[in-house]
Amino acid sequence: MKIRVIATALALSGALALTGCSASTPDLKPTETATASASATPKPTKDPVLLPNGSAKDNLYYFTWIIEKTLAADPAADSYAVAQAVGAAGFDPATVQFTFSRTAAGLAADTSEVAVQFGGQCVIGQFGPVAPKVISRVLPVLATGGCLLGTEVQSLG
Repeated sequence: MKIRVIATALALSGALALTGCSASTPDLKPTETATASASATPKPTKDPVLLPNGSAKDNLYYFTWIIEKTLAADPAADSYAVAQAVGAAGFDPATVQFTFSRTAAGLAADTSEVAVQFGGQCVIGQFGPVAPKVISRVLPVLATGGCLLGTEVQSLG
C-alpha cells in the first residue's frame, strides 16, 4: 500500500511538472503588424529660427537646438560658451544666465544650466555628463528677477 501511495505521488508530481513544461510558449518572432506599424519620424528640412514675436514656449525648440548645436560642434564646451551661443543666436545677452561647468574642487559639474528671459518667462536648458540629452523647459521669472537660483549664477549682461 505504501508503494502505491509513493508511486501515485511520483506520477502526480511528474504530471504536474510536464504540464508546466508543455504550456504554450509565446511566439518570439516579430509579427507583420508590429513591423508595419513602425515608421520614421520626419526631420525638419531647415534649421529653426528665433521667433521674436513668439512666446517663450514658441522659442523653446530653437533655444534647445542652439544648445545641442553648440555641444555637437564642441562636446567639451563649457556653460559660458553655451551661454554666449544663446546670446549670439538672437536672445538678449543681458538676460542670459548660466551656472559654472566646474565645481569648487575643479571637477566637472554633473550638469550645467543656461537660461534666458524671453517674453516675460524663463527658457532654461540643462546639459552635462549625467544628462543623456539637453533638457529644456519654460518657467516663470523668479521673484528676484532672474531665472536661476544660487550664489554661483553668472550672467552675460
